[in-house]
Amino acid sequence: MTILVIAGQDIRELSIGLSRDGQIVETRTIVSSPETYLRDVAQALADWTITLDDLNAVAVVTGPGSFTSSRVSVMIANGIAFAKGIPVIGIPNVERADFASLTIPTTLPPVDQFAVPIYDRPPHITAPNP
Repeated sequence: MTILVIAGQDIRELSIGLSRDGQIVETRTIVSSPETYLRDVAQALADWTITLDDLNAVAVVTGPGSFTSSRVSVMIANGIAFAKGIPVIGIPNVERADFASLTIPTTLPPVDQFAVPIYDRPPHITAPNP
């Protein structure tokens, strides 16, 4: 089973990995911003000669983390899973464990479930001026 793993808890970097049968076999941590996360995921897959059709699921660290990096990384994972009809696995990382030590579940959730980001503080949205 091949699972793409995405972790964007830090606004300044993105970690991407590939898990096979519960073990992370490829990793890449990139100094990046959320605006380039999708490009970075695509480049990592190309470098590993993996296509989206090769994936059985997508796993994403749901947080807690930066609002923007958490939202964007979770949205990318949900989008890939939805487009390919594969499950998405949300992985909370409250302890902020190192990417390589994450446990990737081998039991897949239903395809119709989506990951939801976890933030490190309550959201604050400014009301628009009248």
